[in-house]
Amino acid sequence: MGLVHYTIQDWNQLPSELGWLTPGERERFDGFRFDKRRRDWLLGRWAAKNALLGISGLSKRNIRRFEVTSAPNGAPMPKLDGWPYRVGLSLSHSNDRALATVSRGAKALGCDIELIEPRSDVFVETYFTAAEREHVEHASSSFRDSLVTKIWSAKESTLKALHTGLQADTRSVEVTDDGDCAGEGWGVARAVVENAGEFSCLWRLDGDFVLSIATRDPVETPIPKR
Repeated sequence: MGLVHYTIQDWNQLPSELGWLTPGERERFDGFRFDKRRRDWLLGRWAAKNALLGISGLSKRNIRRFEVTSAPNGAPMPKLDGWPYRVGLSLSHSNDRALATVSRGAKALGCDIELIEPRSDVFVETYFTAAEREHVEHASSSFRDSLVTKIWSAKESTLKALHTGLQADTRSVEVTDDGDCAGEGWGVARAVVENAGEFSCLWRLDGDFVLSIATRDPVETPIPKR
């Protein structure tokens, strides 16, 4: 089984200065026109570099040795000292929090963080498969919002693992979970993708958020990096 390291960072954890960015990253940051895009990108890079420190075993003072660029399809590409760093990396952000996951052994890797909030029946009808809609309909009302968020997050992380993102039809991914969103620790879900086979999804609640990590093969319990 592969190992996945992850970290959750929020806006308050960002340093006030930007010396931890490489010159290339700083140039890209300065090129963003809109404040929200700048904030999301910056927080994602901070989370990514902290996750990379976790899997590398390097100390915090080495954070600037890492650079996170983007592949043509938008997937993050990490470098160490200017050279490709051969790990899988995935990023997600929501409401001024960011999740970054990194793995050496997992085949395909995608992650997502989502705020648990009410989503309408129209949302479920539009983006969920028939089986998923039935699952939501029969779920306890007290768990509906977390369940809908969980299914949506599992879809997003799976599509990221495929490097397609939301350009693909979310109904091409069908998520089967192991029960309502409740309790501590990581739960397990299964995502079956049309023409792409099965993915394993780990998920957990983190306060008012759902975290999900999708891989082609099952992985061990993710290792947190604070």
